[in-house]
Amino acid sequence: MASLWVLMALAASLSSSVRCVQIYSLDGQWEAYETNVGYKFEANVPGGAYTDLMNVGIIQDVFFGYNDNSSRWVGYNNWSYTKIFDVTSAQLGHNQVNLVFEGLDTFAEIIVNDVSVGTASNMFVRHIFDVREVLQAGTNNITVFFENPVEVGQRLYNEQVQQYRIPPECPDEAYRGECHVNMLRKMQASFSWDWGPAFPSVGIWKSVYLELYDLSAIRYVLTDVVEKDENTWSLKINTYFAGNDENIVRGTLNYSLTVEDGTIAESTLFAAKADQYGEITFDMTSLDVPKDKVKLWWPNEYGSQPLYELVVRYGSVQEDTVDEKRVKIGFRTVELVQDDLDNGATFYLKVNGVPIFAKGSNEIPINILPELGQDKKTIRNLMESSRDVHMNMLRVWGGGVYESDYFYEVADELGIMIWQDFMFACALYPVGEDYLESVKAEVNHNVKRIYSHPSIVVYSGNNENEGALVDSWYNTNDNYDLYKRDYVKLYIDTIKTEFDRITDGRGIFVSSSPSNGKETETEGWVSKTPGSSIYGDVHYYNYVLDPWSSTTYPVPRFCSEYGYQSLPFEATWRTATNDSADLDINSAFMDYRQHHPQGNDQMQDLILQKLNIPSKDSQFYTSAFIYLSQVLYSQAIRVETEHYRRYRSYLNDAGEGYTMGALYWQLNDVWVAPTWSSIDYTGRWKMLHYLARDMFSPIIVTAHIGYNRNLQLYTVNDELESVQATLVSKVFKYDSADFKPISETRTDLTLNAAASQLIEEFNIDDHLTSLNCGDQGSADQNCFYHFVLEKDGDVFSPQNYLFPGKLKDSNLPLSTVKATSISEAGTNTFDIVISSDNIAIFVWLDVDQIQGRFSHNGFLLVESSKTVSFSSEQSITLQELQEALTVTHLKDPRWL
Repeated sequence: MASLWVLMALAASLSSSVRCVQIYSLDGQWEAYETNVGYKFEANVPGGAYTDLMNVGIIQDVFFGYNDNSSRWVGYNNWSYTKIFDVTSAQLGHNQVNLVFEGLDTFAEIIVNDVSVGTASNMFVRHIFDVREVLQAGTNNITVFFENPVEVGQRLYNEQVQQYRIPPECPDEAYRGECHVNMLRKMQASFSWDWGPAFPSVGIWKSVYLELYDLSAIRYVLTDVVEKDENTWSLKINTYFAGNDENIVRGTLNYSLTVEDGTIAESTLFAAKADQYGEITFDMTSLDVPKDKVKLWWPNEYGSQPLYELVVRYGSVQEDTVDEKRVKIGFRTVELVQDDLDNGATFYLKVNGVPIFAKGSNEIPINILPELGQDKKTIRNLMESSRDVHMNMLRVWGGGVYESDYFYEVADELGIMIWQDFMFACALYPVGEDYLESVKAEVNHNVKRIYSHPSIVVYSGNNENEGALVDSWYNTNDNYDLYKRDYVKLYIDTIKTEFDRITDGRGIFVSSSPSNGKETETEGWVSKTPGSSIYGDVHYYNYVLDPWSSTTYPVPRFCSEYGYQSLPFEATWRTATNDSADLDINSAFMDYRQHHPQGNDQMQDLILQKLNIPSKDSQFYTSAFIYLSQVLYSQAIRVETEHYRRYRSYLNDAGEGYTMGALYWQLNDVWVAPTWSSIDYTGRWKMLHYLARDMFSPIIVTAHIGYNRNLQLYTVNDELESVQATLVSKVFKYDSADFKPISETRTDLTLNAAASQLIEEFNIDDHLTSLNCGDQGSADQNCFYHFVLEKDGDVFSPQNYLFPGKLKDSNLPLSTVKATSISEAGTNTFDIVISSDNIAIFVWLDVDQIQGRFSHNGFLLVESSKTVSFSSEQSITLQELQEALTVTHLKDPRWL
């Protein structure tokens, strides 16, 4: 019967000639106005109210000073965007004329020639309006009226609370934010977070255009790669079409895949009609691709990332080309492995049959103003900075946005796997019919838009909402059953069901992060203990216990969030204020920028656990505090990360371990402030990002001190082949002007492939005493350990180290560390020789406002000199670099 219907539909095909789909951009100059305050000004689309007001000088840079607060009124007003444009009679001669908005933020009514053509209430979807009957040949007018989201959130909450409350109503006071963002399908962080300001943005944040066609247009091409047999890939292709008056699309589809030595092509006559979901879809089923015609796509450092272009051309029955879409394909398999263990289950990703230890970070929005988050330079800098420190995964966090196409394209190119949250975070959410329909449309659009990217390997229903419910973050225990029902209705019955339908059940979906994976499903999608260490993934934060001790940290299957705060360096602070008084760590400005409750106190308490802070009367107090905050947090995250990597191949007595993921919080910033980031708002690498290059290196040697004061020394090898190496273990006295260790041992090893290995274990106090570092009470204050791996006499691993006692109590010398020579090594590239008269810890090089990257930074200097290269992003002279360069270390004499 289906075949007969296809033939009948094709026989009914239209005319002898059909025009192709035409796109007419409406981006560019618009006019914006707000009647209450009387502003009317030129605006740019894509854009938003804040950026437009800054561009014309009505408000100042909202990221500077206190301007986020002084511009708060922007989010309390309603804004309209208007454009006058011309349409020809020929354009109106098409059967379908659509007005398409790729992104509207958020509550809008669209009026064309004084006729309301539709509304919008979700910033994450594409809005399409049929405007053929309201346009006219000649001059036309379009107005988009935005209602301010703060007022809408309050109104929706007032309606909801008549039935029952949906918490949290408002963020913590320290966030300095707005209320009821969980009522809105909008970037959740736009109403503030503990690392960002409140900008209740409105605007046309993505492109807008007229779409003209006679028959139809290709809306999406969704692909999936499946192994057909040992010699053949099956490339699944679903082509989604725009509707028309008949809700039937017929014609030809031509598929062309460029492979290693040519092209694989196939054509088919087809007819498709709208299904029960209103979608017009043609499922080709598959395109067979011989495996010897393509190469595998691998995560970063596991292999290359070849991409192959698939062109899907839609034509009329007469073969006139109507539309085409191009998709980059990566051939790989991915599996989430949850094998049963005696206690719990594993939780790790296997790509192309290879278990992958996920190393990386969590990405928050590229910019808190969503239109600025499309900036390609910023995106590429963040992604390349991730690749360059051996990361292979980023988690797109659920309080931001589904990122731009370009973001995922760069991830494909660089081999950065993406853990993709759906955009729900740290809250409960409504489940009214209209809301769920909006969510369904959001899932539909974004999964079809991004699913084909080989970099995206796992989807999560939300960020921390299962834990928020079970642990009653928002006092929900009195109505737990109701909220649990809502939770399942939203994330499982709506999001997962729609995700599975679109991906034909092949996509990898976990209900929350953290979750207990398959155990959560067994328990009805809400576990009694979400974030268990023996199932799924965990998030872990602790601002009280010793941050430099591995005994502080859990032993999970996969840690998808963990971190500590630090302050950006002074050069970055000076991009946010011109008042030198603001740079005082105790200033009102510093307090204003700290949105995490008790954040500065927590930082200070942790620093004081491990390090000495100069007197508050010292002129260097703020500089020292900033530097020490970065030392504290970078070392803490290094210790925690290596802890997770050591447990790759081991289980403890409780059955915990086989850890296969470490994604620290967080990669980037949305303004200049104390945050958890490793790259600050200006794009500068903080100390953590430099240390990340060491802690994520494919091969490392790492040591820790257990509960019984035993030092355990491990190697970790992520490579897929065993490696012959020599372990060089040294013990130095902190005060070693000759830079000679008091002990050195060399041990030949075979590092097992894709494994961690315990190399040796001994009591550290006994060992240090035997080396004459001091007696049992003081030995750990005088000496420390230093490790590297060598091969054929050359060091090939990062240096690593272990401090037996607290550095604040250790006998560190007052070393003089300075740059003794700087020379040009190439265009805007320089070699810097750093020399010292004694051992120096956490040596930090800074070049003030010059943007660039050092080959090494935040390092231990255990030799008299070290050459570090610096690559500048701007054209600078040797003299300019010399004048800007400063060198700091942990026992800098200036601070004492």
